[in-house]
Amino acid sequence: MKNQPGSIGPRERQIVELLLLGCDNAEIARELKMAPRTVKTHFNRLYLRFGISNGIKRVKLATLMYRRQTIPQMKVMENVSTSNQQRAHE
Repeated sequence: MKNQPGSIGPRERQIVELLLLGCDNAEIARELKMAPRTVKTHFNRLYLRFGISNGIKRVKLATLMYRRQTIPQMKVMENVSTSNQQRAHE
Protein backbone atom coordinates (compact mmCIF):
# COMPACT_ATOMS: atom_id res chain seq x y z
CA MET A 1 0.00 0.00 0.00
CA LYS A 2 2.83 2.41 0.79
CA ASN A 3 4.22 2.32 -2.75
CA GLN A 4 0.93 2.75 -4.55
CA PRO A 5 0.55 6.24 -5.96
CA GLY A 6 -2.41 7.97 -4.39
CA SER A 7 -2.70 5.72 -1.35
CA ILE A 8 -2.14 7.07 2.12
CA GLY A 9 -1.63 5.42 5.47
CA PRO A 10 -3.72 5.90 8.60
CA ARG A 11 -1.43 8.57 10.12
CA GLU A 12 -1.29 10.49 6.84
CA ARG A 13 -5.08 10.27 6.67
CA GLN A 14 -5.32 11.88 10.13
CA ILE A 15 -2.98 14.66 9.01
CA VAL A 16 -4.99 15.26 5.84
CA GLU A 17 -8.26 15.34 7.78
CA LEU A 18 -6.83 18.02 10.07
CA LEU A 19 -5.49 19.91 7.04
CA LEU A 20 -9.00 19.89 5.56
CA LEU A 21 -10.31 21.30 8.83
CA GLY A 22 -7.94 24.24 8.39
CA CYS A 23 -5.29 23.29 10.97
CA ASP A 24 -1.73 24.49 10.53
CA ASN A 25 1.33 22.29 11.19
CA ALA A 26 1.60 23.33 14.85
CA GLU A 27 -2.06 22.52 15.49
CA ILE A 28 -1.74 19.18 13.72
CA ALA A 29 1.35 18.36 15.78
CA ARG A 30 -0.44 19.19 19.03
CA GLU A 31 -3.56 17.28 18.09
CA LEU A 32 -1.65 14.14 17.04
CA LYS A 33 0.99 14.48 19.77
CA MET A 34 3.95 14.57 17.41
CA ALA A 35 6.79 16.95 16.68
CA PRO A 36 6.07 19.75 14.16
CA ARG A 37 9.03 18.48 12.13
CA THR A 38 7.35 15.07 11.86
CA VAL A 39 4.21 16.72 10.49
CA LYS A 40 6.34 18.54 7.93
CA THR A 41 8.00 15.25 6.94
CA HIS A 42 4.59 13.63 6.43
CA PHE A 43 3.51 16.54 4.24
CA ASN A 44 6.70 16.32 2.17
CA ARG A 45 6.07 12.61 1.58
CA LEU A 46 2.49 13.34 0.55
CA TYR A 47 3.67 16.03 -1.89
CA LEU A 48 6.08 13.55 -3.46
CA ARG A 49 3.49 10.78 -3.61
CA PHE A 50 0.99 13.01 -5.40
CA GLY A 51 3.53 14.75 -7.62
CA ILE A 52 3.09 18.19 -6.04
CA SER A 53 6.39 19.95 -6.58
CA ASN A 54 5.74 23.67 -6.79
CA GLY A 55 3.37 26.47 -5.96
CA ILE A 56 1.21 26.48 -2.87
CA LYS A 57 1.70 22.84 -1.96
CA ARG A 58 -0.66 22.74 1.04
CA VAL A 59 -3.49 24.21 -1.01
CA LYS A 60 -2.88 21.80 -3.87
CA LEU A 61 -2.81 18.82 -1.51
CA ALA A 62 -5.94 19.97 0.33
CA THR A 63 -7.78 20.49 -2.97
CA LEU A 64 -6.73 17.07 -4.26
CA MET A 65 -7.74 15.29 -1.06
CA TYR A 66 -11.04 17.20 -0.83
CA ARG A 67 -11.89 16.21 -4.39
CA ARG A 68 -11.01 12.60 -3.67
CA GLN A 69 -13.47 12.69 -0.75
CA THR A 70 -16.32 14.36 -2.61
CA ILE A 71 -16.11 12.62 -6.00
CA PRO A 72 -16.99 9.14 -4.64
CA GLN A 73 -19.88 10.70 -2.71
CA MET A 74 -21.08 12.45 -5.87
CA LYS A 75 -20.97 9.15 -7.80
CA VAL A 76 -23.07 7.47 -5.11
CA MET A 77 -25.61 10.29 -5.34
CA GLU A 78 -25.68 9.96 -9.15
CA ASN A 79 -26.31 6.21 -8.85
CA VAL A 80 -29.12 6.77 -6.34
CA SER A 81 -30.66 9.42 -8.59
CA THR A 82 -30.42 7.14 -11.65
CA SER A 83 -31.97 4.23 -9.72
CA ASN A 84 -34.84 6.43 -8.54
CA GLN A 85 -35.48 7.66 -12.08
CA GLN A 86 -35.51 4.11 -13.42
CA ARG A 87 -38.00 3.02 -10.76
CA ALA A 88 -40.23 5.99 -11.59
CA HIS A 89 -40.42 4.89 -15.24
CA GLU A 90 -41.32 1.26 -14.39
